[in-house]
Amino acid sequence: MKGAFIGLLAIAAVSCKSDEKVDTTVPFDPTRPVTVTGFTPESGGYQDQIIVKGSNFGTDKSMVSLKIGGKQAVLVSVMSDKMYGFVPSGAFSGEVEVTIIDKDGKVHSVVSDKKFNYERKSVVGTLCGYQNENDSQGEVWGSFDICSGFNSEGCMAIDPLYPDRVYIAYDRGEGFLAQLDLEKRESSRLMSSNKFQNQRLRNIAFSNDGKYMLVSTDRADNGTKSTSVWIVTRNADGTFSDKSSCQSLVAYKQCNGVAVHPVNGEVYFNSYEGGQLFRMNLDDYFKSFEPTEEGEEPKEWTGYLDDGAFRELFKIQDPSYEFQTTIHPSGKYAYLTVINRNYILRTDYDEVKKEFTTPYTVVGFNSDLSHGGWVDAVGTNARLSRPYQGVFVKNPEYEAEGREDVYDFYFADCTNFCIRYITPDGLVRTYAGRAPSTNGNIWGTEDGDLRQAARFRDVTGIAYDEKRDMFYVLDHNNRRIRYIGKEMENSIVVPDPDDNENGDDTPEEN
Repeated sequence: MKGAFIGLLAIAAVSCKSDEKVDTTVPFDPTRPVTVTGFTPESGGYQDQIIVKGSNFGTDKSMVSLKIGGKQAVLVSVMSDKMYGFVPSGAFSGEVEVTIIDKDGKVHSVVSDKKFNYERKSVVGTLCGYQNENDSQGEVWGSFDICSGFNSEGCMAIDPLYPDRVYIAYDRGEGFLAQLDLEKRESSRLMSSNKFQNQRLRNIAFSNDGKYMLVSTDRADNGTKSTSVWIVTRNADGTFSDKSSCQSLVAYKQCNGVAVHPVNGEVYFNSYEGGQLFRMNLDDYFKSFEPTEEGEEPKEWTGYLDDGAFRELFKIQDPSYEFQTTIHPSGKYAYLTVINRNYILRTDYDEVKKEFTTPYTVVGFNSDLSHGGWVDAVGTNARLSRPYQGVFVKNPEYEAEGREDVYDFYFADCTNFCIRYITPDGLVRTYAGRAPSTNGNIWGTEDGDLRQAARFRDVTGIAYDEKRDMFYVLDHNNRRIRYIGKEMENSIVVPDPDDNENGDDTPEEN
């Protein structure tokens, strides 16, 4: 904010020169009315500079309040005929109100006849959830205004048939599925842990027709015959719940994620055991319930490797490599995000064999978690720290340029406390989070400008809402679901940059 502050002072100096005949040092006169004659600019967004002109403002900033759209603005300076400040967040209704409290405590207030045209900016906001001082808020489901929880690592997914529903798979003992209903602004515990035999859940995928949800589970209680992926059938009304049919699709051990090829529909899942990536045909599962050509009853589907339910494609490196697979919308390649080794691989798709091929490093450096880093750069010069879930998002600029690949890959960089993205050229950039602060922390709960105000803490899940052009982020150590997109009127959005009066954890001016 220091640059904006200096810029505002420069504007003030120019304005003073143009108003040299006006005595700007006249104190407030309680016997005269306060007037607002105009403001410039007449439109803008959060943190933009604004000059409000009028009369009888006085010169004591401590006596003066400026509100825009009912939100308190930060004032820089006050003169008798003008005041300088910053547009507050969420000033949607646009009323410009000046209030002066005189030395006797009497209130003098005026509202401009003209409204400020507030323009929404892309910010980080809080969709729902909170954390009290003792972190004792517990788990409460219901309205976004009161719900709490969101206190475990996990991954997110948007329902392809009902895009107002966002699902969260929780990676903890007795993992369960939660739902965020964006239309009703309600949260709920969707499917309980006993539907998945009280095991860790890693992520969610969907069959290409959207009829089935696939849920990966991380377990080894039955050796290499432990369920790796569950297949969940929608209820008749299109919902998922504890009443939904939930069957074991494939079984091996220690699965970290599942993905479905967007064109051909085959399923990919992995194992932490040896860093394997497996492939299975979803059609084989459905055909197993059909009678044979001889009219015999079908053989029972086990989902086991020994019974030919799936096969291994490759190992990414060594045992104990934890990774998730995100397939490009074209199906031509996939990224393997190696969570516990701080790097991301790419595997290209063989369209003849209909399978992915041996992967190679795209960004980051293969290292243990203690040697992660934060460097925005190209390819292996970039440094990551526990990269987690990712999602491909179409970039309109690439489309306009006629590029072959028009998608960026956004991912949660967990212990770098930020959201980053990879361009098709392999350049890593930080998109949101890691705003500066007075105490030096790069983590926090602040909403606001993507890089100058917003901070996260241990993000894992991310989903992109194409309908609303918005990201949702599981910020589990802050016990919140955050959003990244245009400001929302009905969310907890953007604290004002009020000279760090809120304590050491408030972003500093810079």
